[in-house]
Amino acid sequence: MTLLNIPDELTCEIRQDKVRFSINGISTNWMDRNDSFTERIDIDNLNPKRLADHLVKEIKIKNTLDEARDYLNKEKYPKAIEKLDEVLYYDPAYGEALMIKSHALFGQKHFVKSLRHYRRAVKTDESLKDNDYYRLLLKSANDERSNFPKLKLNIYAGDEHYSNEEYEKAVESYDKALINPSRFKEKILSKLLNKKGSALLKLGRYDEAYECSKKSNNDFSHFGQGVCEYNLGLEINDEFKGLLNIDKKYQLKQAVILDDVGFHEESMTICNHLYENHFECDDFYRKLTELM
Repeated sequence: MTLLNIPDELTCEIRQDKVRFSINGISTNWMDRNDSFTERIDIDNLNPKRLADHLVKEIKIKNTLDEARDYLNKEKYPKAIEKLDEVLYYDPAYGEALMIKSHALFGQKHFVKSLRHYRRAVKTDESLKDNDYYRLLLKSANDERSNFPKLKLNIYAGDEHYSNEEYEKAVESYDKALINPSRFKEKILSKLLNKKGSALLKLGRYDEAYECSKKSNNDFSHFGQGVCEYNLGLEINDEFKGLLNIDKKYQLKQAVILDDVGFHEESMTICNHLYENHFECDDFYRKLTELM
């Protein structure tokens, strides 16, 4: 094995065709010598000012990914997805995690969602391409779509429009699905309202997004409500002031808003959480450190 530019702080053990990395008492599992993890810990891909902490986090995330793979192999799909979501919170472009989640969703017979994750995985890392699996996914997803009720077709159409940044069309599709909201269970209805609210936020239609968010009741709706309150000059809701279980990009926006309206301590709590979960020296990191 030719290792990439691995930092000196990292201990590397080699046993036949396997390798294991450790630092500060935490180690990976044994892995193949050509495992893509070696690329993640190439020194050029690490934060030089927080090198040891970054390596520790990468090892923990790698171990979580391995747990997810074990759950997948045991056909414990919800457990696998739970672990994968931890990985994808840390790095939404973690190709292996996206691919494993595709397989877990396939195991749950959520073929359309599985196809979406496969495409994201390959877009992130082309080496993950699997033509046989892709052909199976295409057929399975098309079969699933053909059996969707019209209501569900509208939701998926809205999702496609949203992913293509066609926010007006997304709202139209979600509205078609919401014609009779009593047909949904509360949790599903909240998710659908969140989808519509997100599209309305993208359009800057804060009054409508605000009303949409108030009809839902989960962490993302509290976030959406807070963003609307900020833009409409209203008092910020209490839930928005705490750490919400939402994507990092939304948490950073939450912290920026809280800081701007004078809730500096609450903003700093969120920033500290993000600081422990984001190391890549990108635009997100720059904004985060400036806020801190």
